[in-house]
Amino acid sequence: MRLLLDINILLDVVCKRPGASASSALIASCGKTNDAWLAWHSVATLAYLIERQYSVGEARAFITDLLTWARVAATDHEDALRALDWPMPDFEDALQASAALACGAAYIITRNGRDFIGSPVPAMTPEDFLSFTSKIQ
Repeated sequence: MRLLLDINILLDVVCKRPGASASSALIASCGKTNDAWLAWHSVATLAYLIERQYSVGEARAFITDLLTWARVAATDHEDALRALDWPMPDFEDALQASAALACGAAYIITRNGRDFIGSPVPAMTPEDFLSFTSKIQ
């Protein structure tokens, strides 16, 4: 299944935040039963945050590994304009939704599901997605 991973899923793992276990399990399924996709701006933001917390070298190593199992959704000017029209209060989340639509994702996997009300692509947490897929297999 094609999934767009919100940046907070990756930050769970990098920063060892609560929820890291489910996010790690979800990530482990990518490249096997699921295909992971990312919004372009998530890659840049993730690199910046890892550089600030750890180092440039660790950020580059993480992004290099990330791009071996996740793809970046191709978006453009029209996708950004479309995101402005959706009834979503956070424009960054609307850009995530636009990237999900552009890459044909079935779901956006995020920690902030309520921020994706109004998204054309449904959102769920890693825990909910893992539970859902265990029932359909």
